[in-house]
Amino acid sequence: MTTWIDASCILIVFFALSILATSRIVGMIQIFVLQSFVLSLMPLFLHANAISAHDLLLSFGTMLLKAALVPFVLFWAIRHISMRSEVKPLIGLGSSIVCGALLIAGAFWVSLSLRLPGRPETDLGLPCSLATVLLGFMIMVTRTRAVTQVIGYLVIENGIFLFAVSLFDAMPTLIELGILLDIFVAVFIMAIVLNHINEEFEQNSDIASQSKMGETF
Repeated sequence: MTTWIDASCILIVFFALSILATSRIVGMIQIFVLQSFVLSLMPLFLHANAISAHDLLLSFGTMLLKAALVPFVLFWAIRHISMRSEVKPLIGLGSSIVCGALLIAGAFWVSLSLRLPGRPETDLGLPCSLATVLLGFMIMVTRTRAVTQVIGYLVIENGIFLFAVSLFDAMPTLIELGILLDIFVAVFIMAIVLNHINEEFEQNSDIASQSKMGETF
């Protein structure tokens, strides 16, 4: 199963880079769903010879929250605020891809000098998780929309989760599910805030329109 584990790690990084190179918010969420789905299979790949109830619970919980509920809330948010694409990223898409590739190379280079206790199941776990975190951070700082910044934060969390799953086998289930629940709550709150902001702007627009009509008459 080492091949499947390595392929999953590479796919997770590739999806993070794809999010960075996408301007459509709908496309970013869809790619995040794919990334989260692959991430949810990691516990099963890591313990394919003896899958435990802990592994099944972790995999199912990750798939349910990160690949289903969180994207549902994000789609609900952009539908209510009529937002489909990033207005103007601070860095163009072409430059973002180049910077992302440099971050991936830097993550692999830094990981060569790191020595961690224990014997990880794959040598790609550390560099791929570090690269995913760096790409998620770049998404956050180069995008201006609140929704895209939330997606960047979620990509960072996926990188941290990949690191924990691949290197720390004894991580308690309660902590893992607590991290996932915190992410879902954060996105849910962000969606509510965005919805209220949109309603406020609509009310202000209606008031301004009524004022202009009153001045005309």
